[in-house]
Amino acid sequence: MKPILLALCLFSPAALACDTSHLGLSGSLKVETCSPQESSDCINAAQALYEYSEAIADSDALFTIALQANPWRMYDGQMRILTVEDLADTIRPQLDGKVERVELIGSWTGVSPAPGVPSLAERVSKALGGFPVTGEDGFLWLSQDGTRRTTRQAFTLREGAGAYFLPKNADVFSPLVAGWPAFVQERVGSDDPELMMLAAAAWDVFFLCPDKALASFEQAAAMGNAIAAYNAATMRLERDADGDRDAAIKLLERGVELGDDRSRSRLKAERAGERSVRMGKASS
Repeated sequence: MKPILLALCLFSPAALACDTSHLGLSGSLKVETCSPQESSDCINAAQALYEYSEAIADSDALFTIALQANPWRMYDGQMRILTVEDLADTIRPQLDGKVERVELIGSWTGVSPAPGVPSLAERVSKALGGFPVTGEDGFLWLSQDGTRRTTRQAFTLREGAGAYFLPKNADVFSPLVAGWPAFVQERVGSDDPELMMLAAAAWDVFFLCPDKALASFEQAAAMGNAIAAYNAATMRLERDADGDRDAAIKLLERGVELGDDRSRSRLKAERAGERSVRMGKASS
């Protein structure tokens, strides 16, 4: 029982420091894993997620997007935060008159993050002028044939704490594909800015801990990871608490310093917005 109890302590998507009471998490589930050193039928979970996603049923009337997400945010393949506007800009050219609905195939995309707050799917729909958009209602699992299901467990158990591998044909637990770097963060993250950035995303996607994610993104930005700087700035701009905007501008400047074009574009837009506000106040 000792390894299972240890896993129960370590692999908890609902960490005690996080407020997820409104999501209705309860119980525990075990993710089936394996070791490639012990079995030739053991495959990397990221590979499985890609292959299973390719098998999702599609049609001319349906536009699907598979991504990592939580109730607050969505991420692209590099674990850069995708804003609602980013995603709407990607989807809009695909709406050719045949598409009747968009599906966001990512954990929690159909769930309100707080009472009275619209889900990511609802926000994307609004950005698309009311076009129908649906999302998932919990943690996402995918099967080999592309079918999917969701769960809302408070604890996720697995054996081991390294990269996520699963037996051939087993269902893949999407959040853990992005989540495993958090468990090696303290051991090797201090020497690896990219791993620190991935660990930060893991705290957001797997543990549902935005504050921990933000702190880790900022740490990775200080270490020299440009995507982390962009993500931290985006989270602060979304939160918009006292001091967040000034901190976000500094983070975007850090991203620019590290050669990140997305940080440069976002910084330009934010400064343009500031000028517009000042001009509006002056004219009034």
